[in-house]
Amino acid sequence: MKPISEITADQISQIKLISFDSDGVLVKKGTQLSQSVDGSFSQITNFVSHTVLEELKLLKKRFHLVINSGRSSSYLSQIYQDILWDRVTLISEVGAFLTGSGFCVQTEPLDNYELETITKIRTRLAKYIGDPRVKGFEPKTFLTTLHCHSEVPEVETIVRESDPQSRFYCWWNLEAYDINSKKFTKINALKKLIQLKKINPSEIMVVGNGINDRDSVTSQILNVSTDPANLNTDDYGIEGEHQGGEALLDHLVKLIS
Repeated sequence: MKPISEITADQISQIKLISFDSDGVLVKKGTQLSQSVDGSFSQITNFVSHTVLEELKLLKKRFHLVINSGRSSSYLSQIYQDILWDRVTLISEVGAFLTGSGFCVQTEPLDNYELETITKIRTRLAKYIGDPRVKGFEPKTFLTTLHCHSEVPEVETIVRESDPQSRFYCWWNLEAYDINSKKFTKINALKKLIQLKKINPSEIMVVGNGINDRDSVTSQILNVSTDPANLNTDDYGIEGEHQGGEALLDHLVKLIS
């Protein structure tokens, strides 16, 4: 991977849309979450810094911006409210929903098997609330996100047994398990958006850092990784996760100034 300092103004002149992951790119990664068997629940996450928001405001004058995350649309709309909605689209729950100016759509329909499987998985995983290894569920519509202190092997077993047709993924992202139908991915949702906006893949930049960004690493798209240890591309990389995202914003703002 080349350093982001080698991204040129000429390259950027060809870009019409930039898609950013949120946690670990624009926001410091980390969630303090707890859920108990008596129903009590608490969640503390990091917010977007004023500096990042101001640079995003500058970038959206030149590009359409996408926040493409595993978080819920309600959470994303809250922490990014200062830049919404003009020239900004949210993709939430790892590609399940597109939310923009005047629209909020589910990107793919779910059949009865998929809906029943989601319920089955959540019901079985709920029995682990109170287990010292498990923190709790992050509230979402279709994406099941179970936060844990470390990997819990039983989670993958439950998903495998609940999904005999192997239509679901189960990803450990070092903080939580993300579980959903394989039809929902960040890149599939992004492809739907650029089709609506009549933008070619060669005219987009995708900035990511983890397992749910790997599908976007293709020769058609300009890729930037802020965590090369977890996301390798043939294009550009920068160390430091969210600090890397901030450094990229600084560079892009200079290129368009």
